[in-house]
Amino acid sequence: MMTRSIGGRDVPPDLAQWGLHAFALGARSTPQAVVAMDDNGVLLYRARHGVTLDQLAAQGVTASQSQLALLRAYGLIAIDGDRIGTAFPVVGPEVLGPLRPRVRRFAADLVPRISGEVAAIAAELRRRGHAGHDYTVVFGHAVDGLLWDRLRELGMSPSTELSIDRPYWNGAFWALYPPIRGAAGVNEDAGAEAALVMVWSDATGEALWDLARSEAGRALMDDPTGQTDIPVLAPHDGDALHRHSMGIADTIARVLGSDPQARALLDAIPDATPQESTLIVAHELIWELMEALVAADLLQPPPGLRGQAAESLTEQLLLRLHPRD
Repeated sequence: MMTRSIGGRDVPPDLAQWGLHAFALGARSTPQAVVAMDDNGVLLYRARHGVTLDQLAAQGVTASQSQLALLRAYGLIAIDGDRIGTAFPVVGPEVLGPLRPRVRRFAADLVPRISGEVAAIAAELRRRGHAGHDYTVVFGHAVDGLLWDRLRELGMSPSTELSIDRPYWNGAFWALYPPIRGAAGVNEDAGAEAALVMVWSDATGEALWDLARSEAGRALMDDPTGQTDIPVLAPHDGDALHRHSMGIADTIARVLGSDPQARALLDAIPDATPQESTLIVAHELIWELMEALVAADLLQPPPGLRGQAAESLTEQLLLRLHPRD
């Protein structure tokens, strides 16, 4: 497939080859798979600024009625007369090229505001005998966990509740190019008593899922008491790990909502609602913030997140107890 050059960078004219992100808690089905079907990604790329069926046909893209119905059912297109447009932000290198260095500077400026909480988490983990888990707790519980809850509580992210109009997913969806490569991510699996929080990399994601689904992994989630290899966190203020993680999440959320530098970053996202812009910038920010914390020598990633051979994956794990009524 031919690529198109934007700002000196070759960009695939197929959104299925872009970075696709969904904020859609509780979704029955998220849009990524629909974008990847047939030539949906090509159609959506052509429609990002609006296009007619005749224009699509002239560009070699034939859109069937069933195809358009599926895209519309998933909230991926809007149709106005004979004109079709994408119904989600499409953020290419002409935006991300200048934006990402600004996000990086913003992340560095944010480090002093959360450094005390990060240090307190590290100290508490050392007290508990889990000195190697500070990166996992800060990223897996605070920065890529509680932050999203806090943004929702402050009205800075959209509702993800399903409805008759949005039966498959609700929330926000966006496409980015170039995608972020090699960044850590967070997955969870839940048992009877706790959720196993896994901070993964491309090199360790599959092995972590294998562990979660193993007999040993199920035993950890069904009865976390007594084990000593993985920190166990209770989601209430009486647990220092959770309390300081909430402090980090609250600081980031409030800065995103009030800081002039953050406002300028949000305003740089085109064709997005304020809530969508917040989520897009926040997703860019979380990885830059973790890099900034590492650069400030406040955190050290586990070997498995640095592309190094790891004897054990336990430093990439955290057990979070289920809330009690």
